[in-house]
Amino acid sequence: MNPIDQAILDFFTHYRVDSLVFVMLIITYTGSSLVVGGLTLLSAISFYIHKHTSNIIPLLITIGGSTITTYLIKHIVDRARPLGAIYTELSPSFPSGHATTAMALYGFMIYTIWSQSTKTSRDEHRSLHKFLTAGLVILILLIGLSRLYLGVHYFSDVLVGFFIGLIWILISRSIAKSKFWRLLVGEHL
Repeated sequence: MNPIDQAILDFFTHYRVDSLVFVMLIITYTGSSLVVGGLTLLSAISFYIHKHTSNIIPLLITIGGSTITTYLIKHIVDRARPLGAIYTELSPSFPSGHATTAMALYGFMIYTIWSQSTKTSRDEHRSLHKFLTAGLVILILLIGLSRLYLGVHYFSDVLVGFFIGLIWILISRSIAKSKFWRLLVGEHL
């Protein structure tokens, strides 16, 4: 294990406060597979209802790709969880699934909001988009922080999880912008 991982783990273990543990458990839950799965389904339905169907498959590629990648890496690397965690996780530690799916889902939402804000000329929509974007960025960072605070991951687990989620957002958006994709879904070139 690298010294930075251990130093950060020791810091959070040493300064852990019972009153903040409950808050961090709530935050970490927003990156759980149950919440992310539910929000992914609701997002896909919302894209369909609001006629943004071109976002549905890229969303599913992002979530599915990042989940599968994380699962495979976890079982190839098979890194043990840190000692002294608030609760027991059964899967290997590296990379953080919560950090991966937080970046994948909430990062995809940020990309979608941001791309919509460039298309609107109304200032109140732009302000709302900026507020939502800032809130989602903070949520992603807090989910990563919660994993460290609760002692269920090392810093490198969270960092690589964020990276995997981001890579899958870029992959899905690249596919969605490709000529092949546009031909497949019947968009005019």
